[in-house]
Amino acid sequence: MTEYDELKKVFEQAKYGSYLLIPFKYNEDDFRLDWLEANTEKMPLTTMDINESVKQTMNAENTPNVISRYKLPKEMLIKEIAGNAEKEIADLQFYVCEKKKPDDYTERRRFELEDSFIYVFHTQVAFLCLGIRYANIEILDCICNLGYVNRKAVYFYRNKEGNIREFWLEEMVIELCKKTGLECFYQSESSIFLESYIYNVAVVKERFRYMETIRQAVFNLHLMVDLKEAVEDDSEEDVHYVYAVKTQALGSYRWGCCVTSQTISYIVANPQMDIDAEMEDQAENGIPVALLALYQKYTCLRFRELLAIVDKKKIKRLKRMRKQMLEFQAYGTIAPANISRWHNIKQIYQHIIETNAISEAIDDISITLNILAEHQKEIEAARNNTIISLITVFGIVSILASVLTIVQILAGGGSAEWLSLIVFSFGMLVMIAVVLLYQGKE
Repeated sequence: MTEYDELKKVFEQAKYGSYLLIPFKYNEDDFRLDWLEANTEKMPLTTMDINESVKQTMNAENTPNVISRYKLPKEMLIKEIAGNAEKEIADLQFYVCEKKKPDDYTERRRFELEDSFIYVFHTQVAFLCLGIRYANIEILDCICNLGYVNRKAVYFYRNKEGNIREFWLEEMVIELCKKTGLECFYQSESSIFLESYIYNVAVVKERFRYMETIRQAVFNLHLMVDLKEAVEDDSEEDVHYVYAVKTQALGSYRWGCCVTSQTISYIVANPQMDIDAEMEDQAENGIPVALLALYQKYTCLRFRELLAIVDKKKIKRLKRMRKQMLEFQAYGTIAPANISRWHNIKQIYQHIIETNAISEAIDDISITLNILAEHQKEIEAARNNTIISLITVFGIVSILASVLTIVQILAGGGSAEWLSLIVFSFGMLVMIAVVLLYQGKE
């Protein structure tokens, strides 16, 4: 019997939580920083998983403020859902059901909202980290419906009186973010949860003796399948595993995770089964690392979008965008070797970078910068040529006027005027000859 089989009863008692890292974008003129500061709590990055030099570089006074983080209490999210329909929001119970079974208001369909966060980056990119907690992994699969474009989830809440009311979780998220000036990164009919990066956490009581056990458990989490039954899928090629350092005194591991292009899934041994504590720890330490990788991907996409809609004849706008791109490359991109002092954190960050092809996207931005610089030179050269042409026309007119004036002077002048003209003309011919000889030597 394998360790995984031995832990099946332990896995049956597992507790789950997730953060859906949903990408948004904003225009500088429409962004409502005043609303965020008035309604949320700004929280600096204090995680020790990111090197101090990186944090200082990103948030130094003499460089662009790369990242800002704001906490949205769960009470705020619940009020956004209930609106004025419910006076007492503390007793609301939330359910998610499949469209084909919309009346399944059982305990296994329940989920809870947790404190969430908004991360704002200086490149007109932002993320809402929506926190949810649930006892059944099928809840997450129903919400995200990963791999499919269509939505299969419907949402309800039960109030204190026992009345059931339907609501739209996605619409609540979008409307809440609109108050800050954020808009969906992709303007499409698909679910915003489909575009999110899914950050999963599962808590169990016992530690793990073998990495194979961790690998199987987090792979189940990645596929959003119950931990009790081990599953396999050979088509999954972008899967990477990272583990905690083995505690030699205990001969076991405390945690491990699975990193893919769309998910990161942790399983953590916690004797107290305190899922809230583990989610707080991941929100403080794990999510910033993941977002520092993901924001680079969406920044490249955002720049590409802005370049497509900008008027190429507006040289000031182009220069401003080029400056933003250079600042992003200078202060916003971080190599995996520099992100943390811990090797497993470096691995997690690197896997997110690699599975999302972020390095290639940044290289593509470098090519775009060069093309933009050449385009600016062409625009400036065309403007300079236009100005020179105008100056030439006015110069020719001035020369004609000068010739007429000279003719008039010579017509009524004496020998002194003629002598001055001859000396001036001879001097000009000598200067022209010297210039021609110099150019011939070169």
